[in-house]
Amino acid sequence: MDPTFKARLDEAVKLKQAKQLNPAWEAFRELARENPASAYFWSNYAHLALLLKRLPEARQFAEHALSLDPHSRFSRLFYAEILIRQNEAGLALAIVRELMDEKPEIPLLKKLLKALKTEEAAALIPSFQEWLRRYPAHPELLSTAAEFYHKAGQTDRAIALYQEMLQKGEASDFAYERLIALKTRGLSSEEKIMQLEAILKLSSRKTNVHLLGLLAQEYKKVGEWDKAEQTYREILKLAPHDLFQKKQLGFLYARKGDLERTIEILSDCLLNDPDDTYVRASLFSAFQKAGAKTAALQLIEQVLARYPDRKSYFGLGKKVKKWPGK
Repeated sequence: MDPTFKARLDEAVKLKQAKQLNPAWEAFRELARENPASAYFWSNYAHLALLLKRLPEARQFAEHALSLDPHSRFSRLFYAEILIRQNEAGLALAIVRELMDEKPEIPLLKKLLKALKTEEAAALIPSFQEWLRRYPAHPELLSTAAEFYHKAGQTDRAIALYQEMLQKGEASDFAYERLIALKTRGLSSEEKIMQLEAILKLSSRKTNVHLLGLLAQEYKKVGEWDKAEQTYREILKLAPHDLFQKKQLGFLYARKGDLERTIEILSDCLLNDPDDTYVRASLFSAFQKAGAKTAALQLIEQVLARYPDRKSYFGLGKKVKKWPGK
């Protein structure tokens, strides 16, 4: 590689690493005019396009990088992620399998599992067996495999893996909650509540927000709304940024008909996750029932200020303006 070109490329990569994405994009675009025969350049350009959510260009650049160096791990990693984001997880499966055979890539594997259809994921059962044999001391792989087997309907295998993690002292709070959830399957909600309340009295378990969340769900199933609310509030004291649990509290208030608290909680959730259609529907239903047209429009403005690419909120704003009242 020409020394001058390499120096300019290094500067462009530094801009990308510093999250100065737009200046980095201009620098890479200028370098691309020289059509360099460098997989390193094109894979970095693909990564930058991915960060900027320019998926068609990211895919084009990644494919060009792989044409120059088909064995580049860096290029294959980002190419697989691009395919997953473009809803082509089936095509990404073979790439992720190859990468995992070389060494664990758990974050990418988790993204793939989330995107795959059930029948597609089933093809990974032999691969998981091999990975667990090859990487027996990898705790994150154990956890991922246990969740995979659970979703694949192999509950006994999932329980065995969670118990193995517990015996090794490697079970996270989430893994312990999954183990309890699987072992109590088939019990009534009342029986589950008794067991969970007993477990949560243990000093080593009382701050497990995942177990508390499971308990809150069971309270809701039997109509114990006040206990569920109290449990969710306890969770949010322990984990104030847990968006999932905050959403559950907001949904609980919506179920109870507490419009003011529904709006308070779910507004914050929507500002942090504008793509959650369940939050959006529950929240704007509460706004409408409360006659809070102005507040609803103000929230839409806040969402668009933070996420200007969420064009659907323009249409929602038009609908809200047609509501009666002010």
